[in-house]
Amino acid sequence: MSESNNISSLYPPPPPYVQFFTKQNLDKLPQYRSTHPDRDPGTISCELDFLIPPPVPSFGHYRAFGNIWQVKDKLPDLETVGLSKLYDDSGQEGNNYQYKIKELHKLLKSLLLNMLELVGILGVNPELFPPKVENIRTILFNIHHLLNEYRPHQSRESLIMLLEEQLEHKKKEITHINAVCDLVETKLKDMCQQYIDDK
Repeated sequence: MSESNNISSLYPPPPPYVQFFTKQNLDKLPQYRSTHPDRDPGTISCELDFLIPPPVPSFGHYRAFGNIWQVKDKLPDLETVGLSKLYDDSGQEGNNYQYKIKELHKLLKSLLLNMLELVGILGVNPELFPPKVENIRTILFNIHHLLNEYRPHQSRESLIMLLEEQLEHKKKEITHINAVCDLVETKLKDMCQQYIDDK
């Protein structure tokens, strides 16, 4: 019995103001908006106020479903999260992705070295592993952050590849259609010529 209750309450019920979205209220809404142009969007005075969507948040974040979401989806710095940045981004000019690739190679080498040191520590004195694991964790977070910085470039490149594939597909279709048109044209000419010869 309790399992069926859990399954039925998997999603929350719809909010109570859904009942105000009726055909009559939607018909009244334009008139209500014109008669109350200076109404405060944050206050609810009648049921028609529920039909007007709230304004876009003017500050940098909003709360939905119990989480805080950023209006502009930006990658937070490692320092704001509380982690140390192990790579230097001073040599970076704009979106220099070659520099990020070099930094990724350095971090990967550092990760491999720390893993090797961790294996050595575990072989000699297993109680001294926590600082090394924390170093590995920091390196992995830095690698993850660098990869996430690379995402816009990856999405642009993926879009370019997709558009090039579509363009190539369209060119092949056009070539095929032109070949079929030429074939039909030659057959029509042959038929006309055969008809003329038969007369």
